[in-house]
Amino acid sequence: MIWIVFALLTGVAVFSALWPLSRPAPKVAEDAADVAFYRAQIDEIDAERERGAIDPDQAEAAKALAARRLIAAAPQETPGAGAPVNRKIAAALALVFVPLVAVGLYTQVGHPDLPDMPLEARLKSAPAQGDFMVAVAKMEAHIAAHPEDGKALELMAPVWQRLGDAAKAVHAREEALRLLGETPERHIRLAEAMANANNGDFTPQAEAHIARALQMAPKSPEVRYFVGAAAAQKGEFERAREIWSALAADLPEGSPPRVAVDQQIAELDAKGPVAQKVAQPSDAQQKTINAMVEGLAKRLSEKGGSAEEWARLIRAYKVLNENDKAKAALDDARKALAQDAGGLAKIDAQARELGVDGK
Repeated sequence: MIWIVFALLTGVAVFSALWPLSRPAPKVAEDAADVAFYRAQIDEIDAERERGAIDPDQAEAAKALAARRLIAAAPQETPGAGAPVNRKIAAALALVFVPLVAVGLYTQVGHPDLPDMPLEARLKSAPAQGDFMVAVAKMEAHIAAHPEDGKALELMAPVWQRLGDAAKAVHAREEALRLLGETPERHIRLAEAMANANNGDFTPQAEAHIARALQMAPKSPEVRYFVGAAAAQKGEFERAREIWSALAADLPEGSPPRVAVDQQIAELDAKGPVAQKVAQPSDAQQKTINAMVEGLAKRLSEKGGSAEEWARLIRAYKVLNENDKAKAALDDARKALAQDAGGLAKIDAQARELGVDGK
């Protein structure tokens, strides 16, 4: 009886794969949906930042990651005359390989001879989360027994990353690259995993993998996007803008990747050299700015404040070239946040970024 059920389920799976392949791909509608989804993500991140749920640096990193994902998920080929042939090939592969893979996988991990779980036990169990974690545990046991199985490691890398185990994700990506060989995709995924393990910042090792991916695939939109992202992170705004502008020019107008890149260029212009070319404020405007900064300093001195507010004050003094006041504000911030380890870490990171030494 169980094999009849499996046959029916396999038939449904094959039909599900063949049905969309038998119809014209609704590219325009899909692109519009992707654009809307991406914009909704950006709006949600901005809203979280406005509510104070995440700090500005985290918001920028989240936006950049959303753009990376959109670039990675977007089709990299332009549909042409060979597209119908490719769809027929895909349909044939689905027809043949879905049943073979299903049967092969079940013979390895399935147990058709086991009795059904009693209904009461099934109702009391939490199948979705429980089954997923059981599958993860089985895969981890398999990898422990077969550490040279590069395919299994590559399969588990994104799972570990989503589960928050960044170290395992990086190790899996490194081993997959070593065992399965170099590809631009593997270098980029490893760089991304390294950045994820480093609070979104590219390490020198991650930058080396991005550079290698660029050598292997200099025209890849995803690789070029990452090259620009690494440059922007280092403060090389003009280089990042040049890279992303060239990339945008090669992408179809209005396509999801183009929207993502244009958004990143706009964010870059808001904080890079383009923004710095704005005319200097008038004397009246400068007095207003100074008054706002001094007002913030007075409030923090009298009533205290969050690490973000102290960081804002230090940065404001630095921008105004008030280096002595910036150092004094850093000292005051460290005293005020002495019992807040997380706040002190943010202040120290700010000091390193701005080159302020208050110790």
